[in-house]
Amino acid sequence: MNDYIQAIEKLLGQLTTAEQQDVVEYYREYLLDAGIETYQQAVDELGTPKSLARKVLADYSIRMSEQGTKETGATGQSRSNVQATKNNVRTVWLIVLALLSTPVTIPILIVIAALLFAMVAVLGSLVVAVIAIVFSVMAVGVVGVVAGLFVIWQTPWTGLFYLGIGLFSLGACIIGWLILKWFGSKVVWALSWAAKGIYRRFIPRSRAERGRKL
Repeated sequence: MNDYIQAIEKLLGQLTTAEQQDVVEYYREYLLDAGIETYQQAVDELGTPKSLARKVLADYSIRMSEQGTKETGATGQSRSNVQATKNNVRTVWLIVLALLSTPVTIPILIVIAALLFAMVAVLGSLVVAVIAIVFSVMAVGVVGVVAGLFVIWQTPWTGLFYLGIGLFSLGACIIGWLILKWFGSKVVWALSWAAKGIYRRFIPRSRAERGRKL
């Protein structure tokens, strides 16, 4: 049993020391109360250390994500979009690892992955097209500003015209980039939301896991 607990502890490096201790102590007490003494008995009851650890990490990541959302709603203050997006990406990744570590969920994951791949392919094509447009507009803006600065001393009205086009294009480029970032963060949030739903719906839970409170 100690070998099993030690194996789990080594796989929980992403958690804080206090969180690791909480998890380890909970499962140690559970195995002791259940009279489980050997490594194989622990595997039969809880699954492999890797599978259990991945589910624990996914659970904590989901909890942190949801706590952040609740705190944002309660205080009315928005967190950094970059940090929120990073947290969502991390949550999705940990959920995927947890699903992959559970054989019963692999067929489901394959179907879902195929659907997600199709969706990502479509969205990716749109994003590439938008990025191409943004860079094209940026190029027009730079050329317009440079041309305007060159000719403004000779033909002021023509120079101002080119400068106006250039500055307008650069402004549109900045706005387009901000919209693209916002859209990307929403896509990541949607993937995180879907991943959480899939995880809660399909991931199998042992009696010990159902009794553990985060």
